[in-house]
Amino acid sequence: MIKDMMKKVDMIKTIQSTEARAWLAFKKSQVNNGKESQITKEYRERWMTLKCLMSALDIESDVELVESKEALQIILDNFELAF
Repeated sequence: MIKDMMKKVDMIKTIQSTEARAWLAFKKSQVNNGKESQITKEYRERWMTLKCLMSALDIESDVELVESKEALQIILDNFELAF
């Protein structure tokens, strides 16, 4: 029973980490390649696919992961540059 719960927790953490890395790659691509570039669109599609999977499995993003914090910082930096 405990082993099964640990496997489930590990699976959730793996999915959250994968989603955070995908989000970071998407945000970096937006900055480096532009919002309309093909590579950015592909990164966005990958990220959205993971978000849909997480939604279907009732898993929330982990904003405490390093990758999530980096992506949030990119958003904040670009927001500050806009003003």
